[in-house]
Amino acid sequence: MRSVDFSLERFKWSLQALAAPADVQLDLYPDSDWKVDDMAIEFEEWYETIKRRQTFFSAKQAAVLRKLNQTLDDISGPENAYYWMEETLRVDPVWEKIRSLAKEALGVLGWPVEAPPKERSDILISQVVR
Repeated sequence: MRSVDFSLERFKWSLQALAAPADVQLDLYPDSDWKVDDMAIEFEEWYETIKRRQTFFSAKQAAVLRKLNQTLDDISGPENAYYWMEETLRVDPVWEKIRSLAKEALGVLGWPVEAPPKERSDILISQVVR
């Protein structure tokens, strides 16, 4: 079982990654064709983990996080592969919207809007023991 502190730290890291500028985002993950996917998957995993604790988020926090999660869901799927390319991450307005929502989420959670520590980024969600 994951500890609350561990889950919160990972969740905070994933939000900070989503809020960061594109070049920082890409630098946080190991080189692969799936960097952008990894970032979204990591957020989703930790969001779902924390969300299961139904009393953790206030109504305002929950609303912002739902909106962020829905925006990521809206660009998911094979028909939206364009959104998951590195160049698209850099230039498409939908990614600016995602960054903005992630910053808003950090703010309502009382967490700093800053780049997450890079030294943690080599631990992808697929490598975390569940």
